[in-house]
Amino acid sequence: MPTRPTITERGSRVKPEKASELCRNAKRILILKTNLLGDVLNFLPVANFLRKTAQSARLSWLVTRPGYPVVAELSDVDEILLLADSFLYNYYHLFTVASWLRAKQFDLLVTSYQEECFLVNLLALLSRTPARAGYNLRNRGWFFNIKVPKGEALRRVEINGQLLKTLGQGEVKDYLYIPRASRKGSEQFAERLEREFGVREMNQLCVLHLFSPKPTKSWRMEYAEELVRGVRTELGMTPVLVGNEEQARRLGREQQSLGLVNLTGQISLLELYYLLKQAGLFIGIDSFPLQLTEFCDTKAIALFGSTLVAENLVPSARILRAEVKCAPCWPQKKNCDRDFQCWRELKPEMIIKAGQSLKAGSGV
Repeated sequence: MPTRPTITERGSRVKPEKASELCRNAKRILILKTNLLGDVLNFLPVANFLRKTAQSARLSWLVTRPGYPVVAELSDVDEILLLADSFLYNYYHLFTVASWLRAKQFDLLVTSYQEECFLVNLLALLSRTPARAGYNLRNRGWFFNIKVPKGEALRRVEINGQLLKTLGQGEVKDYLYIPRASRKGSEQFAERLEREFGVREMNQLCVLHLFSPKPTKSWRMEYAEELVRGVRTELGMTPVLVGNEEQARRLGREQQSLGLVNLTGQISLLELYYLLKQAGLFIGIDSFPLQLTEFCDTKAIALFGSTLVAENLVPSARILRAEVKCAPCWPQKKNCDRDFQCWRELKPEMIIKAGQSLKAGSGV
C-alpha cells in the first residue's frame, strides 16, 4: 500500500510552498473532470503536467460518459473511473461513490474551474483526499484546501493552467500535446485515407466541422453546398467533413458528387488529431475539433454564433462572427427567437475570403 504524504493534516489548508512538494511526492492522484469532450480536452494539459511531475504516481481520472472518449483515446492515465451520468443529478449514489474513492486512498485530487456541479465538488470533499486542489469560485472554495486563483486569464485552457502554477512551475503551452499520438499511428492513418478514400496530399485538405446537436451552436445547412464548392474551386483544397451529427451525415451523403471526402462517424478522436495535424486548414464552429487544433498548431477559421469567444478562443485561429446585439446567448438560451440571425450573417463568401487570406500567409 502506498505511503500517504505527511505534508498536511487531513482537511487542513495546504501552504502554497508545500503544494508543489506534495505533487511531486504523491503516489495516487485523482483527476476529477467530468464534463463534455471540449471541456475534458482543455484539462488534458493538467494531466500531462501531473504525469511528468509525479512520474511514479498512479494517475486516475474520474469522468462521465460524454467525456470518456477523450480520456480513453488521448490521455496517458493509469486508470479511468467511469461515473454514471445520473450521478450529476441524484444524491442517491453520492455516498456510495465517495466510499469507493476513499477506499482507493488518493493523496492528491485536482479539479477544473468549470466543474460547477455541486455534487461533484461535494464528492471531492467526501473522498477525504488529504490534498484537494480546486478553484475558489461561486462559494465553492471550502471544498478544497489548495486554493487555485483564476487570475486574469479568460481562455478555459489557460485558466486550467493556473493549476500548473499552483502545483509547480509549469506553463500550459508546454503541455499542449497528445501523449497517445505517434508517428507510426499518423502514417497508418494517412495510408488508410489513401486506401479507402483516395486522399494523397494531406496538406491540401480542408477539414470542415459545421454542425452541432444544439441548434443555437450549429451553422446553417443551406449554406453548406456553397461552402464545399468554394473550398474546391476558390481555395483549391479538398473538403473533408467530420462530425457525427445528423446534418453532417446528410451533407456527407448529398455532396460526395462535389468531391467532398465524407469521414462523418468513421474516425476516432486520435485519428481526428492526425487529420488536423496534417491538414492545411480547418473551418468549424466552436466545438471539440476547433479546440483540438490548438494541440496541432493548425491554421483554423473559427465560426462563432451564440457562444462566447473569449472562453474558447484558439490563438492561431481567425475568428468570424456576426455583430448582432443578441449574441452571445449560449447557454442561457437553448432556442432562438430571432431565426438564428448570428449564423445567417456568416455567409460562405466571408469564410472563403478568410481562407484565401490564411493561405496567402496573412491575417492569422
